Amino acid sequence: MSRIALFTDVSINTNLKIGFGAYLLVPESYLEETSCDVMKKEVKVKKFESTSSTKLEIEALLWALEELEKSHKEKDLYCNLTIYTDSQCIACLSGRRTKLERSEFKSSKTNKELNNALLYHRFYRFSDRLKFEIIKLKGHSKLIIKDTLHKMFSNVDKGSRKALRAYLDKHAKSVA
Repeated sequence: MSRIALFTDVSINTNLKIGFGAYLLVPESYLEETSCDVMKKEVKVKKFESTSSTKLEIEALLWALEELEKSHKEKDLYCNLTIYTDSQCIACLSGRRTKLERSEFKSSKTNKELNNALLYHRFYRFSDRLKFEIIKLKGHSKLIIKDTLHKMFSNVDKGSRKALRAYLDKHAKSVA
């Protein structure tokens, strides 16, 4: 049974509420065998609108998991899934599950449904099906201390930032 590594990251313009999520799916056996530069071409990027930084982190991960399910019909291929992210929100979601479910995904102060409640529900459904592990990486670490995991993650980080910059450049030209 092979292990699969999923790297996700985002880049957002909070004023426009537009961001780009990026992911890279890598069989873990490739982590030692494949050049990180080769994997740059495999990064997938998608634009998200009407979003916030926390929402975008979850949206991008859910999109990546949906794409993974579409492309891998064999369940055992992704039962050994490890997700790598620099998102504190994503890293803590599994630990917050009991409390969120107990409160019915509502705020303790206002008793209103949490902004990202539907996304949290979807995350937990994926978690139940795929039984993945989440590993929080330190984002934007110095090149000298980057191991293979950080280099793969850096490809995803650069992919989302590059897509956002290109969008903003195009947006600025169309407004001018």
